[in-house]
Amino acid sequence: MDKLFSLDERLEMCASLVQKSARLVDVGSDHAYLPVWLLKSGKISYAIASDINKKPLESGRLTAEKYGAKNIEFRLGSGLCTVTESDNITDVVIAGMGGEIISEILLQSPLTKDKRLNIILQPMTKSEELIDFLYSNGFEIIKQSCVVSKGKCYTVMAVHYTSEKQTVTETFKYIGKLDLKDEVNVRFIKAHIKHLENKSKGDSSLTEVTEKLKKMIQ
Repeated sequence: MDKLFSLDERLEMCASLVQKSARLVDVGSDHAYLPVWLLKSGKISYAIASDINKKPLESGRLTAEKYGAKNIEFRLGSGLCTVTESDNITDVVIAGMGGEIISEILLQSPLTKDKRLNIILQPMTKSEELIDFLYSNGFEIIKQSCVVSKGKCYTVMAVHYTSEKQTVTETFKYIGKLDLKDEVNVRFIKAHIKHLENKSKGDSSLTEVTEKLKKMIQ
């Protein structure tokens, strides 16, 4: 059996938010690095690696075989449709997708309305759309931080369902629960500001948000 691999920074932060002894589903699992690493590290007891395509699932099976990971199932399907209540899942990870796709996955599954569920999200893009969706649909961010991986800055958040729908400010959509004393978190907000500056030409509302964000990180 090969020596266990290391996770990249994105997945390592996702892993840090998974509960001890969790029953995990990893949506869009690809090579199943996250569930295999968590199982072999002894942090979780059971995992479902779910993917919409057959090829990534086959890659995941090979990863599990290579490292001798037990208690892992591979399921083909879209989003969380591969999971049922009888699976007794405690933790969900949806990583490596756009914020709008993550929002759709959460919206389509009634399982996400379980208030006990620990949901870990890592959007590659449009995190502001995801945060707006979360609060508009009764979810709340419990913990959020940022990490640099392969030269790019990403945010990772743990959320749960509260059923209380909220309207958030325009700046909150970009900052969420990030600690602005952290340099990496500030770097993430600066990337948002740069993107907004490019979009704001001729749009006074975006200019206003941009200026507010600049003041918040000064």
